[in-house]
Amino acid sequence: MPDEERLRAAATKFQEIQTQFESVVDSQQQLLSQLSENQQVQKEFGSLAPDARVYKRTGPVLLPQDFKEARVNVEKRIEFIQNEIKRVEDKIQSLGTQRDTIRNDILAIQQGS
Repeated sequence: MPDEERLRAAATKFQEIQTQFESVVDSQQQLLSQLSENQQVQKEFGSLAPDARVYKRTGPVLLPQDFKEARVNVEKRIEFIQNEIKRVEDKIQSLGTQRDTIRNDILAIQQGS
């Protein structure tokens, strides 16, 4: 394959990986925001009495919810989000490695190696 075609193919692949990378980084930022919000809720639960009344917003309506159930739901949500963050971080690392490999291939092609 001539160098020009190899370079074009590598550049296309690089752009695909870069687009995926940016998308995954956006997902990570959203997950970190959700984690922060849920940790704040968990902190607020810590300052409430066990018999406190809590409500869950469902659409435009606030519905009463059992305090213990609400606390457990938030803890489970935090655990889920933390697992998702780990998965996304692994994906970011993998895509970053792929991107660096392709970048090195592009440089090698441009240098005529």
